[in-house]
Amino acid sequence: MKTQKPVTDLQFAAVHAARDLLTQVPHLAASSVRRDQWLGSDYPIDGRIEFDHGDDPYALVIAVKSNGAPRFVRSAVYQLKGYLAHARQSGHRDSDGRLIPMLASPYLSPESRSICIDHDVAYLDMVGNAHLAFDNVYIDRAVADRPKSETRALRSIFAPKAAAILRVLLRDPGQPWRVTELAEAANASLGHVSNVRKALLAREWIEKGTNGTILVQPDALLRTWRDEYREPAGRRISGYTLFHGEQLSKQLSGKLNPEPQHPRAIFSSNSAAQWLAPFARGGTHSFYADEPGARMLEQTLKLAHVEKGTNVIVRILNDEKLLEDAVQPAPGIFCTSPIITYLDLWLGNDREREAADHLASRCIPWL
Repeated sequence: MKTQKPVTDLQFAAVHAARDLLTQVPHLAASSVRRDQWLGSDYPIDGRIEFDHGDDPYALVIAVKSNGAPRFVRSAVYQLKGYLAHARQSGHRDSDGRLIPMLASPYLSPESRSICIDHDVAYLDMVGNAHLAFDNVYIDRAVADRPKSETRALRSIFAPKAAAILRVLLRDPGQPWRVTELAEAANASLGHVSNVRKALLAREWIEKGTNGTILVQPDALLRTWRDEYREPAGRRISGYTLFHGEQLSKQLSGKLNPEPQHPRAIFSSNSAAQWLAPFARGGTHSFYADEPGARMLEQTLKLAHVEKGTNVIVRILNDEKLLEDAVQPAPGIFCTSPIITYLDLWLGNDREREAADHLASRCIPWL
């Protein structure tokens, strides 16, 4: 015998929002609104709204999920599909009329909404996104806002310590990683790797396999990262050098270094792109460095500090792990990895974004 579950605030708000959505349809009125509905012990739903449209009876069957990440949305979609299939096969009274499955959640990302649409499931969230299509009715509403909790969750995924784990995954998206191996490669704790892995699993960017975790949606991960990306934190110094082109490269060859045993400095942004995928040569040379590396650059390039006309920018990083991710496109030359170079370029103007796209076509073919 089933015991009645208490209706949560979220369930109440979701069913109320679904009823309000229906009121936007002319000549439609709900005849019955129920919460906490069951069809046998294996088929629970959170609400049911019956209404007539034209001469036909309909019922909106609602599942409410507190977490609207793609992994949980997909589970809810299968739950709703199972409810509908069982109702129709069993001849249960719930199968009377036309059943419309709907998912409700505090927030549904574009990826989660796409899953619903792909499975013909209506949706709404508490931010204002909604989709409902049946008969000659079509409602589709998208808003740019997202809750602060979602913003915080994304920031935590792309925070410096977590970003070190993402960079390892993005180096070779097809490589499986066990937690201990990933922690060692990213120089991160097992606990932090586990937390990042949970967040990526919820968004369906990674999958668990027999040999470990595999990044299955590197493009979705990187596109989201570029939208959230901010310039690495650190102190910036600038100046002017007389060295240019090959002369500058000769001055720096063998002195650039990403490892902690010596002063650390590497090319970044457009300067890195010139080594990885030349596009349009600029007049400014960009570097990431630690404090000793910045002093080395000042001395090697005979950097003059001027108020105008600077052509060298050095960012002294707070997160020096970025330096460990460097690549060596030529002997004695080190620069940011294609992933970080791409993200840095994407922050720039239209011309720099063109350079980012060019870099991706050469170095990130899966994007």
